[in-house]
Amino acid sequence: MLRLYKKEGDILRYWEAWVHEETLTVHWGTVGEMGEQRETPLPTGEDPDMAIAQAAEPLVDQGYDEPDPDAMTPLVVQYALRGKGTGHDFEKRHAVEEALTDALGWTGNGEVEGGETRPGRMNIFCRVMDPEVALRTITEALDAEDLLEGASIALVREGEEPRVLWPEGHSRPFRV
Repeated sequence: MLRLYKKEGDILRYWEAWVHEETLTVHWGTVGEMGEQRETPLPTGEDPDMAIAQAAEPLVDQGYDEPDPDAMTPLVVQYALRGKGTGHDFEKRHAVEEALTDALGWTGNGEVEGGETRPGRMNIFCRVMDPEVALRTITEALDAEDLLEGASIALVREGEEPRVLWPEGHSRPFRV
């Protein structure tokens, strides 16, 4: 998979491509929106990486570039647990990871890096291009899957205290 971005004024655009089962998929749009996609059959014997590179060439010429991983913003979705959690909590964590992988990926805004369960809390780690837009995307995705209740979402930059973005008025400590 290749993902490229370009800033145009206040608008951040994305373009991504991948090959799956001999089909080249190209997906593009404005960060935070579902965008458009086109699928084309991969010619027999063509190297998938070369097909992606050829599809990307005009975008690179227009100023699109791969994101600097350090420029992406870390967000953590957290749920309080009783003790070490239960099997249900483990299943919930995976459901949240799957919902956010789809939501962030299809809106070009980032990715889920994984999750963990610790005594008293469960964390899902994301890296996003636009945290304000990602907050809306994440809350909508969790709400649509009935997973929003009990969630807290925080901006967690290295060397800084976590800053809770959602819910408003959040009062309990947020520890990663």
